[in-house]
Amino acid sequence: MLPIIKGNLESLKQAKEVVERLSDAAYTHVHQPYMQSSIGQHLRHIIDNYFALIQGLEKGHIDYNWRRRGAPVEHSRNTALAEIDELYQWLINLNESDIEQKLSLVSEVCLAETQSDFATSNLHRELIFVASHSIHHIAIISMNMRLQDIEVPAHFGLAPATATFLRQQDN
Repeated sequence: MLPIIKGNLESLKQAKEVVERLSDAAYTHVHQPYMQSSIGQHLRHIIDNYFALIQGLEKGHIDYNWRRRGAPVEHSRNTALAEIDELYQWLINLNESDIEQKLSLVSEVCLAETQSDFATSNLHRELIFVASHSIHHIAIISMNMRLQDIEVPAHFGLAPATATFLRQQDN
């Protein structure tokens, strides 16, 4: 298995573990004033980035501005689990020629005004981005879980380079 596929599967495994650990109430709770989004909303964002890749591979163009805000996945743990399983299957079925496919992408880049930028890339590079971005959101989800007094495994939300550093410290 290609390392980039394995890394993305590990990210999605953490997302799945999150969903399986939570009650429906914890999944949808917004712990204000410390959080502005629920765990379900963060998971929807993670999943949306992967769906943007799937659509991008089909169209040759990734639109990172695409979002399903308010979609059932934000409120339904079962929907989240089903969508994560769908993403697992998609990743497992990717091959080396798929991940080297050239793609264009668009993403908003400014906060003060609506302004998007365009770039060229390939699926391999974008899988690196999405895995990293997913881990970032899982770290935020971990904070949300702690605020709700939910036990969080030590590995949740750790970047691969941080995990390597910690392994080296243990040796």
